[in-house]
Amino acid sequence: MSYIFTKTEQNNLKASVFETKSLLYLATQSPKYKKISVLTIDCFNDVSGMCDEENLWDVQAKNEQSLTPRKIGKYLITLYENYRSDFKPFFQEFVFFMPRLKTDYIEDSSLTSYNICNFKEVHKQRVLEGLISKAALATDSDLSDFFEHVLFVEDRSEEKMYVKGLMRFQSSKLNDDNFYKAIFTEIRDRQTALKNSEIENIKIRRPNDVLNLNRSLTTEQLQVFVLNRFVGGDIFSSHRKCPISYIRFTRKFDDDEAEDHIYEQNAALSRAFFDKNNQKYFWKLFEEIFKEFFKSKTQSVSDITSNIRSNLINNVEHMNIDSTRFLVAMVKDGLVNDN
Repeated sequence: MSYIFTKTEQNNLKASVFETKSLLYLATQSPKYKKISVLTIDCFNDVSGMCDEENLWDVQAKNEQSLTPRKIGKYLITLYENYRSDFKPFFQEFVFFMPRLKTDYIEDSSLTSYNICNFKEVHKQRVLEGLISKAALATDSDLSDFFEHVLFVEDRSEEKMYVKGLMRFQSSKLNDDNFYKAIFTEIRDRQTALKNSEIENIKIRRPNDVLNLNRSLTTEQLQVFVLNRFVGGDIFSSHRKCPISYIRFTRKFDDDEAEDHIYEQNAALSRAFFDKNNQKYFWKLFEEIFKEFFKSKTQSVSDITSNIRSNLINNVEHMNIDSTRFLVAMVKDGLVNDN
């Protein structure tokens, strides 16, 4: 069993907004993708998701206005080739990510994602004709099984909605679309940079081998992008300096003790977030901190911490009152720097 990377984009100067939307769709838009932990860029396809068990979700993104059913069928060839590859057992679903189609083509235009059956019969046949024109040796049984695993997804959302999907809470800080746009652009640029490596004709034996090619992002990394934007820096850096709003809590220590204390709080935040079983509680605490600040931005770190329900802090493994104050101070400083 092996898989050879072909038709990869080389020296691409700018990842398209549409491909970044498809990346974030796979990372955030459906509960059935919740097991996805890694997103590969231009390896198996434009974007592919992979879980710890090496199952794959494959995405072909095509941002072409006025797509016809026959053209859609032709563009499905990359998904079909993966379906026919040695890695067929690993592929769970094939997603064709596209702009909104003309309502004349489909039965139920209220759906944003659907299978081949939502195409009107005449247009369903044209999709099949388009694919067959590219896959001349395809059999009826192969095509039937392939389309059972194909999902058509229409992009009907703005960039900011895809970024919101990465977040586990909503905040009134986000009244300004520029906040979302900055995060989206950062992700797009990171996606662009990952395409610059050369992988054409490289062969792998297992899906996990793709991790050695430096063309992937984790869903955790995408969430950290969001968190870092909120606090104005690398929230999980072990070398992060003490937040200005936290300095008063270090005055009881001498210099060496203060340095150790700050290191311990940084480490606690990292352990709390990257513990997968604990992550949802971290997000709940983060959300509560923001809710408190937007009641009054002039509240002190101690005021905020006192107002947070004790069970929220207790539910977050690896953190205590000190690390909670440290996180509150980060957020407070980040809000000050934004204004």
